[in-house]
Amino acid sequence: MKEQQISFNLDVGHETAPTVLPDLRDEIATIWGLPLGHRVEVCLRGTARSAVTGLLVLRRAPDHPWDPREALHLAVAGFPFTSREIERWTKL
Repeated sequence: MKEQQISFNLDVGHETAPTVLPDLRDEIATIWGLPLGHRVEVCLRGTARSAVTGLLVLRRAPDHPWDPREALHLAVAGFPFTSREIERWTKL
């Protein structure tokens, strides 16, 4: 399968305020093993939108008590997806 890279450059300039406090975000990032709050390239599985680049943000905190098997609601450059859609990521 040929991989495509899509970059909309939507993360340049304007960023919305995070909905999750930084300390809480960092704790969730550690538990799920994701670079939340960092610039990344994320390759997604099973769709035409195979890769997006930008700041990886948590759209909303998961329910507590935390279960790392629960899907996180994420976004890169305003593009929403869940942690289950991630095939791989690279920190830039």
